[in-house]
Amino acid sequence: MNKNYIKSVFSRAESIFSKDVYTYTIYHQYDTNPKEDMVTVESSIPPKKFELLLAYLLFKAVELAGVEEIELYQNEIREILYKKYEDKQLHNKPSSVILNYPFDLYEVWEKWCSNSTYQDVLNIKEFQVEGLNEIILDTLLKRKDSETNYILRNFKALSYLEKAAEQFRFTDVDDYKFDVVDVVWRIEDIKKIIKGDGSVTN
Repeated sequence: MNKNYIKSVFSRAESIFSKDVYTYTIYHQYDTNPKEDMVTVESSIPPKKFELLLAYLLFKAVELAGVEEIELYQNEIREILYKKYEDKQLHNKPSSVILNYPFDLYEVWEKWCSNSTYQDVLNIKEFQVEGLNEIILDTLLKRKDSETNYILRNFKALSYLEKAAEQFRFTDVDDYKFDVVDVVWRIEDIKKIIKGDGSVTN
């Protein structure tokens, strides 16, 4: 699969949703409890786009955590899909003739993780919805893995600091100008500390 295929899937300026409802089974071939870990999702996102969305979410978790081995579980993906990619008209649409499409997350990862397609999947603008980064980070932070938790807390702190700095940079109120500049500098220093940059001076 390549960039041209991705372009063909999104070749028309249209919503990611279709007029039909599809049933998807999401599993992982290395599940320890296959029957318990498998989940079912109803969505009006058609199969080709849905597969790319699964890859997008898997890659996004890696990018946010900075940990290559991190992966979203099926139940977590289902929760994210319903919170961020649910079609408001879902229940007013007819079900697809084909009742079920199975997707193995291991196969989805392997299919799209090559050097030539990984970034192309992450660049699909139709999947870039507001608040997605936060919900993925919050989902991962619920886990008990202390090392991953530490990394994610730092990343989450960094993302909030970046937003704050961006807000301050566009503040034009003269009365607060000195304070704003001072806060921006301090935020930039905090960002360097989080990143492990030793160039920060006291």
